[in-house]
Amino acid sequence: MKLHTLNYSCLLTASQEAVCQFHTDTHNLPLITPPWIDVTIVQMDTPMVENSSVILDIKRYGFSTRWTMNIEKLSCPETVIDVMISGPFSFFRHERRFIAVSESETRMDETLTFALPLGWLGNLIAPFIKKDMDKMFAYRHHATQNYFSKEAK
Repeated sequence: MKLHTLNYSCLLTASQEAVCQFHTDTHNLPLITPPWIDVTIVQMDTPMVENSSVILDIKRYGFSTRWTMNIEKLSCPETVIDVMISGPFSFFRHERRFIAVSESETRMDETLTFALPLGWLGNLIAPFIKKDMDKMFAYRHHATQNYFSKEAK
């Protein structure tokens, strides 16, 4: 199984605590989901704690997939890690680190580690997946920056 890793980072005008709280509230997912992706929260444990599960239906390119995610680590205000238990990837792990730059600024570093299904055949589409993820995370970071810039006013 070949693992692929993607890294994304953005600066947010909010405290480390506020950024972590935002990202542990799954109800905020629609606020940062690109309009070309349809996400439905099927079930989620609340309040979110380590080992909570979240079940999502994600519709993309006319296909719907069910993702079951487990919150592997929840250490606010520093880290949130979720891991796919079942879904379209052979393996998928999303790590968010929140680094306080000042009292009112936080750098969010995200690392995606994933393996594609179908072995070498699945790896042929890795460049497409990377391009797609780059576009999606650019949207997510822009939307998150907009959210916190409005909150600051």
